[in-house]
Amino acid sequence: MTERPLGVTIIGILWIIGGILAFLGGIGIAVLGGVIAGPLGAAIGLVIGFILVIVGLIEIVLGIGCFKAWGWVWTVGVIITIISLVIGLIDLVQSGASALIGIIISAIILWYLFQENVKKYFGKA
Repeated sequence: MTERPLGVTIIGILWIIGGILAFLGGIGIAVLGGVIAGPLGAAIGLVIGFILVIVGLIEIVLGIGCFKAWGWVWTVGVIITIISLVIGLIDLVQSGASALIGIIISAIILWYLFQENVKKYFGKA
């Protein structure tokens, strides 16, 4: 196995932090939905909260996978980044220039994931 590239370490840390925030946010939305918005809010809060908890757990696993050089993490990372890029482009059409930062970040991450040393680290080269 090759040495872990710095960018992979950064992406792994960001995935773990994002995963923790999504997980905690999901729990908060699930719990507070009923308190703030009544029975309908509780139902909606549970659904949204559950989705965020699952997304958070997936991001945490992906972050750990960056440190462990799990090959499937590269594939899932590319898929997630492409989805994020498409969502950013849709958001750009709907809401304007504020979506540009997300598009740029997604494009940079996608470009980075296809660098030879990164692909080699994940066993994809």
